Amino acid sequence: MMRVLIAGANGKTGARVVAQLKRRGHEPVALLREESQRPRFEMVGVETYVADLEDWVDVGAVHPDAVMFAAGSGSRTGKDKTILVDEIGAIHFIDAAIAAGVDRFVMLGSINADPWSEGHKISHYYRAKGIVDFYLQQTKLDYTIVRPGRLTDEPGAGTVDLAPSLGRGGDIARDDVAHVMAESLEVPNTVRKAFDILSGDRPIRQALEAL
Repeated sequence: MMRVLIAGANGKTGARVVAQLKRRGHEPVALLREESQRPRFEMVGVETYVADLEDWVDVGAVHPDAVMFAAGSGSRTGKDKTILVDEIGAIHFIDAAIAAGVDRFVMLGSINADPWSEGHKISHYYRAKGIVDFYLQQTKLDYTIVRPGRLTDEPGAGTVDLAPSLGRGGDIARDDVAHVMAESLEVPNTVRKAFDILSGDRPIRQALEAL
């Protein structure tokens, strides 16, 4: 059992990560932006911690064994917010984990993450994700970077197509992304690995162990 702090816990994917961790017997702590978000988690027995990712988060105050970053500015916000949350906020959260002495870090990335992305409608987002991935990979943290394709709200299948680089785009259910992130904590082979995930036919545990 691990005590895990999840940034972005109130988001569509983050909430699923919290549920997956609790279902597996771990102790999730939901990192929330607003006090008003607490009841959603406390009513199901999940501890909460309120802090703003655009400021410094005192990760050490929670005493986690691992941290996960599943936060995002959202598709309806502007480029400035993407930089503040998806890039600067993520980098500050990495630094906060290091300062707190937490070694295990699971990052929700993007399949098209690229620090030099150009020509896409959301290249600013791909650049932000690419910069954060590179930054995380230069640390000594035991990281796992999960890079999904386009996220859907379809029910999870429990199976995926997963590889360091899939070389294509596609969709994947948020349920399956959350499953992969939670399962990564239990599969040593995922440490210091980054990989793409899309909908597929391979059982998630098997796919992770084959990395």
